[in-house]
Amino acid sequence: MLMDNTELRLEIEKIKKKLDNQDKNMEIVFRYLDDLIEKKENTQPRKKFGYKTTKNKS
Repeated sequence: MLMDNTELRLEIEKIKKKLDNQDKNMEIVFRYLDDLIEKKENTQPRKKFGYKTTKNKS
C-alpha cells in the first residue's frame, strides 16, 4: 500500500510540473499577441500601389 501511495504522489508531481509549463507557455503566447496588437495600432497605413483606373466623366 505504501508503494502504491508513493507512485501515485510521483505521478501527481509529474502532472503538476507539466501544467506549470503549459501555464508559462500560454503566458508567453498571450504576451506576444499583445505585442502584435500594439504594433498594429502604432503603424501608419500603407500607401496603395498597383494600377490606377480612370473613371469616365460624362
